[in-house]
Amino acid sequence: MGSTGSGKSVFLASLFKELSTQGKYGFYLDVEEPEKRKRLNHIYSQIITGEVWPPGTRYSEVSEWTFTCCVKTGDLKDYPACQFTYYDYCGGRLTDSSEDPEFDGIVKEADTLLGLLDGQKIYGLMAGTNDFLVSTFVNKDLPNILRKMQSCRVPIHFVISKWDILEKEFSLQEIRKRLLKIPEFAEVIQSRVNTESPVRIIPVSSVGSRFAKLQPDGSMKKNPSAIPHPFLTEVPLACVFPDAFKARIYQLKQEQKLLTKKQENPFEMFFSVIDTIKPILGLGYGVLLNFLPPNYKVAKPLLEKLGEVLDEAVQKGQEAASKRSEKLFKEQINSLKQVKDEETALTHAVDSFLYIQSYLTRDFPESDLSLI
Repeated sequence: MGSTGSGKSVFLASLFKELSTQGKYGFYLDVEEPEKRKRLNHIYSQIITGEVWPPGTRYSEVSEWTFTCCVKTGDLKDYPACQFTYYDYCGGRLTDSSEDPEFDGIVKEADTLLGLLDGQKIYGLMAGTNDFLVSTFVNKDLPNILRKMQSCRVPIHFVISKWDILEKEFSLQEIRKRLLKIPEFAEVIQSRVNTESPVRIIPVSSVGSRFAKLQPDGSMKKNPSAIPHPFLTEVPLACVFPDAFKARIYQLKQEQKLLTKKQENPFEMFFSVIDTIKPILGLGYGVLLNFLPPNYKVAKPLLEKLGEVLDEAVQKGQEAASKRSEKLFKEQINSLKQVKDEETALTHAVDSFLYIQSYLTRDFPESDLSLI
């Protein structure tokens, strides 16, 4: 979700470009349909060449992009691990007051909601400049995004686009503090905290610093011969799988509590133990496997890993976060050597997702909005 001009299509094209080869991330994305791959590459070409930025998405258009997350081994064999389906649409459909069943249906079916907050408008909010943009953001863009989100239980990732405009003058902590002063924003965050549903705020730049400069008239002028260096574009996608699973675990917990008010069973006992004995969290997630629906049992490596990571996440402080990130990086490297089929590819992809998530937490601890 994001208003017109917030950078949704640019972010999508930059994300695909950044993850189209395996490189340092441990996996790569493939788009099966040649026409869609060609289109994303065309949008990216418009970003890096010429003075004009790519045009926005047409109002009537809802684009569905299915990315296959693949892992390439040392002997150049490729294994698919999982898929992500990303929906892109015209920002006007969010701020238009008319009924939109198609858009609302997509929102209700989503496993994660991605809310792009226009960094240029947030700059005006923080600097006290451009009253029109600030008013549009506070009174129109943000309320419409929050209105769509408040009825959903899935994880939320707020992405601050155009971070290159903000990074030299404002910290994420300062921006977070300012956003939480907006009552509607604070209420949605608190509702997520109450239901243990992950909620994050992620700084992203689709082009990186020095590629373009904000002009007095509000436009972004590209710097001649500058090369894009995207910043954290990989993070929102990497957070989807772990966060969605954590939310699903909480949902299962609540459902089982309702079913077992009159009859105690091992599932209920398991969560009673988990709530009081954090050190055995990793072991507990192994027990949980016996109670998951069949289609979730394929994710055994993820559950076991999440058990460990959730336990470690209780530790606070920069040093603990750095050690945790180093550990996950080593596990990512080692698991790549073990990839020999789709199941081990999933295991490695999960390691990669968790490592990416860990360096977000390490470098931007305030990005976890559940810790308010």
